[in-house]
Amino acid sequence: MRTYNGEFLTRPALEALGVTCGGDDVRVHTSVVIINPQGLCLGAMSPSIRFVFSRPPGASSCIITCISVVIAHLMGTGGIEMEDYTGFSHGVRVFSVADDLTGRHMAVPTVPAAFRSVRTAPVTLKRHSAVGAGTVILPGVTLGEDAIVGANSYV
Repeated sequence: MRTYNGEFLTRPALEALGVTCGGDDVRVHTSVVIINPQGLCLGAMSPSIRFVFSRPPGASSCIITCISVVIAHLMGTGGIEMEDYTGFSHGVRVFSVADDLTGRHMAVPTVPAAFRSVRTAPVTLKRHSAVGAGTVILPGVTLGEDAIVGANSYV
């Protein structure tokens, strides 16, 4: 198979960044943007990860034990766990922290915390679940085993 930019970070390179690897076959594509990688755990079944991972300082961990994640954005302090054989299609965004958008609070990160209401909760994808392209997943969501979320959904 021919590839363009088929380069991956190796386990030693990932561990040097503070990522915990569950197996020798863990690979992360070199195009991945990883912000604050401490607390990111990649399981032994994660050989081809391609995503943007953003974890603010002081956030809980993110555990990924899936086969492949393709161009997804994983963000938040509540933790994100992906069990075996889970996957994202292109453009998926997963947030384990989000502002309250009901209109009762301000939803701008630059205002004082007293005027904001932020929900923080883990997001979990159980075994064999899949998320379609363009989907947004908010804090506190658990996708059950074998669940499939259609493209452009809001969960």
